[in-house]
Amino acid sequence: MRWARTALVGGLLVVVAAFAIGTESGTSAVVSGQGHSCGPSIPASWLVSGTPDLTTAAQTGASDERRVASTCAEAIRESRLPILVALGLGSLTAVVGWTGLARKHESTESPTALAPTGQP
Repeated sequence: MRWARTALVGGLLVVVAAFAIGTESGTSAVVSGQGHSCGPSIPASWLVSGTPDLTTAAQTGASDERRVASTCAEAIRESRLPILVALGLGSLTAVVGWTGLARKHESTESPTALAPTGQP
């Protein structure tokens, strides 16, 4: 059952790596020839309640600010897909590994409940 342990550890490592990249790696967009930082794929508002969501903060304001907010929202949306896919696949792999380890432990236990009791 070495594959189960490998799947569990590998899946958890993928989840941790995807989460770290999603929260720390920022996205950027170019509007009118200027680069703008858009923030991470997983914003703090998803993790801590009460934190303002910066992706919807600039809905009111000058047309340039709205254009930057719109472009950043699309860039963030595009960067979320690989992060969320990696989180999902890593979680699924970890669950498969966990299930494999649980089945291994079930099959190694002695079947005391199935032993004959001597009664017809």
